[in-house]
Amino acid sequence: MPERRRPSRPSRGRSPFDASREDLEHLAGYVRGFAGRLLAEPRPDSSPPADGTRVARSPGAGPARYEPPASAIGPLFLRRLDRIHSPRVDFDLDVNARPTARVLGGYYRRRRLVRIYSHDREAGRRPLEELFDTFLHEVAHHLEYTEPQSFHAKSCGRVPGRMHSELFWRILGELKARWADLQRRADGPI
Repeated sequence: MPERRRPSRPSRGRSPFDASREDLEHLAGYVRGFAGRLLAEPRPDSSPPADGTRVARSPGAGPARYEPPASAIGPLFLRRLDRIHSPRVDFDLDVNARPTARVLGGYYRRRRLVRIYSHDREAGRRPLEELFDTFLHEVAHHLEYTEPQSFHAKSCGRVPGRMHSELFWRILGELKARWADLQRRADGPI
């Protein structure tokens, strides 16, 4: 039986191996089996690999970056949220694959539903970080309604006729700052 190489465990949206040492054709086929895709990103340093290392690269690109399947985006984002803020009131998360032209997501207050649209009508699947920014935006709406006290407010700051209040922007800024701080401490994207 031939030896199969595959990621041993997910690593927060990135593959846990050096793609310059892998057979990318085989790996791309493996990832497609899970409805994922392989993206290439430039190598952070241009140092040559160790002697005897097989290098497989796409033309004009560095090592491949793992793009998780759509079914893994929800659990990944919820785990990231737990690391920066644990909401007191639960909400449902829907990662919808319906292609949209302009709408990135929505929060439905009565159903406590956060919905993000993972696909653009023209460009295909949106980048993971753009989806996470949309997720944080919609979670900020949820937190504005359900726990304004956690962000030093007496009540929801929503003004009729306006989509975003000062409290909303404070919550979103705090969530993004906590996420950026967590990434800085981890020395890169997690």
